[in-house]
Amino acid sequence: MMLEFVEQDDGKMVLRTSNDESEDLVSIEFSDKVKELLGDDTQLIGQSMIHAAIQTLMQKQLSQWHANVYDEEPVHYS
Repeated sequence: MMLEFVEQDDGKMVLRTSNDESEDLVSIEFSDKVKELLGDDTQLIGQSMIHAAIQTLMQKQLSQWHANVYDEEPVHYS
């Protein structure tokens, strides 16, 4: 699955699959006041927020996969 991060014409930043523009997976919309404060860094900060969310999700999945590994004593030894 390929993801894309785009800024829409209305200023909303969305993460979506590259083959489906109809469904946003995540959206970030800053108020005009915050946009004034951030200036040109608005998109960079939005990207950083999405990146942090993806990293956290991947770390959580990795932790779950490792948690499902069990050490079992063999029934027979050779």
